[in-house]
Amino acid sequence: MREPQRQIIAASAQKAGLGLVLILALCSFLFGADTWKAHAQQRDQGKAEKAAPSEQQPPPEKGPPSPSRLYESIQGYLRGVQQSDAPQKRLHPRTDRYLPVSPTIPEDDGAEHRRIVERETDLARSRMQRKEWALAAQALERALAAATHLKPEARPAELRAMLAEARSKLLAGQGAEPVAGRETTNSIGMKLVLIKPGMFLMGSSSAEVRRVESEWNVQRETLESEEPDRSVRISNPFYIGKYEVTVGQFKRFVEETGYRTVAEKQGSGWVYDRDKNHWAQKPGASWRNPGVEVWEDHPVSMVSHEDAEAFCKWLSAKERIQYQLPTEAQWEYAARGGKEGERFTWGNDYPDGAKLNSADRRSPVPWADRTIDDGYAQYAPVGSFEPNGFWLYDMAGNVWELCQDFFAAKPADKDSSGAIVDPSGPRSGTMRVVRGGCWAFGAGIARNAFRFGVQTNLVVDMSGFRVVASPSQADSAARVALSKPAAGDTSRADSYDDLVSRVKDLVSNGRRAEARRLADEYLNSSGAGATPDLQPQAVLKRALESLIDVSKDQRTVSFTNSQGMKMVRIPAGSFVMGSSEADIAWAITTLAQGAPVSLENEYPFHKVRITRPFFLSMHEVTVAQFRAFVEATGYVTDAEADGGGQVFNADRNRFEVKEGSSWLNPGWKIEDSQSVVMVSYYDAQAYVDWLTAIEKLPYKLPTEAQWEYACRGGLPMAQFPWGDSLPDGRKANYADKNTDFQWRDRYADDGHKHVAPVGSYEPNGFGLCDMAGNALEWVNDYYGDDYYRFTPEVDPEGPGTGEHRVMKGGEWTFGAVNLRCAFRGWSRPELALYNTGFRVAIDTGSARRPFHFASDFLTKEWVPGPDQREVAQAVAREKERQGATRTTRATDTAAPGPQLPAEPPVRGVMVMGFTPKSDAKKAGLAVGDVIIEYDGVRDLTAEKFLALTARTSKGRKKPMLILVRDGYEYSAHVEAGFLGVTVMSAKLRGPFKQPDQDRDQKKRDQKQDKTKAKDWT
Repeated sequence: MREPQRQIIAASAQKAGLGLVLILALCSFLFGADTWKAHAQQRDQGKAEKAAPSEQQPPPEKGPPSPSRLYESIQGYLRGVQQSDAPQKRLHPRTDRYLPVSPTIPEDDGAEHRRIVERETDLARSRMQRKEWALAAQALERALAAATHLKPEARPAELRAMLAEARSKLLAGQGAEPVAGRETTNSIGMKLVLIKPGMFLMGSSSAEVRRVESEWNVQRETLESEEPDRSVRISNPFYIGKYEVTVGQFKRFVEETGYRTVAEKQGSGWVYDRDKNHWAQKPGASWRNPGVEVWEDHPVSMVSHEDAEAFCKWLSAKERIQYQLPTEAQWEYAARGGKEGERFTWGNDYPDGAKLNSADRRSPVPWADRTIDDGYAQYAPVGSFEPNGFWLYDMAGNVWELCQDFFAAKPADKDSSGAIVDPSGPRSGTMRVVRGGCWAFGAGIARNAFRFGVQTNLVVDMSGFRVVASPSQADSAARVALSKPAAGDTSRADSYDDLVSRVKDLVSNGRRAEARRLADEYLNSSGAGATPDLQPQAVLKRALESLIDVSKDQRTVSFTNSQGMKMVRIPAGSFVMGSSEADIAWAITTLAQGAPVSLENEYPFHKVRITRPFFLSMHEVTVAQFRAFVEATGYVTDAEADGGGQVFNADRNRFEVKEGSSWLNPGWKIEDSQSVVMVSYYDAQAYVDWLTAIEKLPYKLPTEAQWEYACRGGLPMAQFPWGDSLPDGRKANYADKNTDFQWRDRYADDGHKHVAPVGSYEPNGFGLCDMAGNALEWVNDYYGDDYYRFTPEVDPEGPGTGEHRVMKGGEWTFGAVNLRCAFRGWSRPELALYNTGFRVAIDTGSARRPFHFASDFLTKEWVPGPDQREVAQAVAREKERQGATRTTRATDTAAPGPQLPAEPPVRGVMVMGFTPKSDAKKAGLAVGDVIIEYDGVRDLTAEKFLALTARTSKGRKKPMLILVRDGYEYSAHVEAGFLGVTVMSAKLRGPFKQPDQDRDQKKRDQKQDKTKAKDWT
């Protein structure tokens, strides 16, 4: 041993004792001084490489670390993420995180005009395939008008070429020849479809009425006229309009006859008033001016029953065929399209925006279902949605359709066979029946059985009509028979290969009904022999039906919001959540390979039902999207406020604050397309509030159950979003050979050292990307170790309180064990870690769907439901926040004045929850209230508060407490003793406002104010 080494050992012996001396001596003996020096240089070089940008090459591969070192590192990592032993920093997100900047929302970059161009072009193509050249030309004109607002003008050459083709075919008279025996076209270009005689079940059963009453939360009186269900026989064939009567067709009637509608005679009509949130009579409103711009291919509206009958009388004289409004029975028989007992024209599924034009997120009415998007704020061009089984369009939605029947709840008499034959309703009455739903209300009134009566002279912006005609006796039999399609029919396929190709294309674009119609007409044109099971046509028919049934609709039901965030609709369903004992054992032995990870919080696995669809963002929130939020509000994240975020220090085996780090500088050069990380739970919630305010949709963080259900992507028992195969670097971004972690997978290469751009890997079965790996994702639930042991089966939302929040999805900093769908992480909500981000969700409302409809709908004041109140509150918070930042900015520019000393914070206790029979809840306390005084004692803590309630338990008088709610200070007398509340210590900064003595009276006055509801929109 060399002399310097002996001196080091001697000095160490005096300071550290014999144990450290022996360790140093052994190390010196094994490696020598020169080796120690080289080792120190290599260690310093390694530190420099870790601090270098991510573009540098990863360090050379070494052998795996010792088991004890690996065990210690993983323990430090897990302890740092969860921070279970860290002192609590605060109870609530800070309120001082918005800088005095002028808030701005990114301007529209033409997204709306591009959307209109795509929408109208798709509609034009569909019409051109049906050789409806006049309708196609009108759609193309709208597309070109929208394209002129874009820079550079979008697709002008293609659109103009399509428009020129449509106009030339129209001038040449090359329209589609109607299918013989099925369709006819009259002299004004109105297409009519022949409906065969038959029997159907009309109305709703008592059980169906109860289901609708429960699911839509609708008053039973509104549904009573639908029951009982009864058998109805339509004895004669009839033609019915393929589309609703259009503005162009009604215009021709007015021009030829000089007719003046009821609205034009009386000088006004009922138009929806956005300020009052109900309908109001608008002077000058008529079919020409229903309150919005209309085109000739829009359904005519603002017509009364008298106007519709006048149109039918004119058309009958012109065509020499009897035209009239359909009877209610004819209308419902045609609307069902051959589907017996179905709720809607397409089936029983709740509409998703691709089925009908109803009150959606673009609608001006505040009770609209903001989770669906049908593409139109009010009227949609006729034929914009899929037809029903009889090839009729818009039998649900768009505009109400007038029927010839007077309205009455009593059904017609039955014949000797027990069926009602060709019912035509009562002979007199004050109201006429309307059917079919409309743009102003939701799916509840678009059901096949829903019926309603309106005054015969009512003129409103959501009523239109379609017509029926009777075939002559001479050709009735021939027209009822299914004959061969004409050669010019657009549905004709020239060969079997062409037929299969077109069927696949239609189904992949969501046009399954059109695919069935095409297959039927091809087969009927070929005919069948006496032994259908042996004929090639029969075999071909079965093959085509199977092809249509199994072919998947490739369109993802989704929409893109103003921030460019694609929201995917996740259907309702059930799944098995969590892991079994065998799953946990497999994950620990195969994936964790004995690492000190605890997966007991995933047990037991249990069935969960998601009862309502919801939307989930396809990708994690990106850097660009989070930057738009920060620039609009001046928001300061937790990491920025604390001087840095949490980064894992491999040398110390722990997470620690890295000075200067934040979502803008997490340790590598960020890209706009990457998932944003180093955001706390509070940061994610602030983003959600802002997004709710600007989008006016109920955005939120998903629940843990929603997240795991969506993650599985339709594979209910799979380990990973893609199935059960092990990750190999091509399926997700996790700790692979590119990273520096000791536990990295040295044989996998996912192509990224840190966070990857969103969507870098294949989506799961629901079309969601990065549900495994990339960044851990905050969800809404509080964390509970044993929550799975008592979780409810239906729509679980996590424990009511807790110190931690749940995190899901795995991350780029850890191994494959975290990539499993069942993995449950947790952390303190104020921690901003460099491996954690989030994605957002939208609930489609409560399981009991809101239903806004009543007999006095024209003047009925709308009362917002819970979901609408949530959105309104977020909008109000955003407005208040923007006003505060503007005020602060103006104050900053003013001359400096005397500064008042800041008031010291007030200590109190926050109400976190109640027992079932809580006296405090009966006294009016609510979750979130902060009690700052009890029985004359202030400066409260949780311990002091409990002691005070125990002290007053024997008293006879009711102690008074003072609480703070929304910045106002209130007092209340409560029962002595235990109040039945759970509390935790909190601090508030005053001063607090005193409530207005006349506040309750003002609230009562506001309820009478018709304009109160305008703030909810």
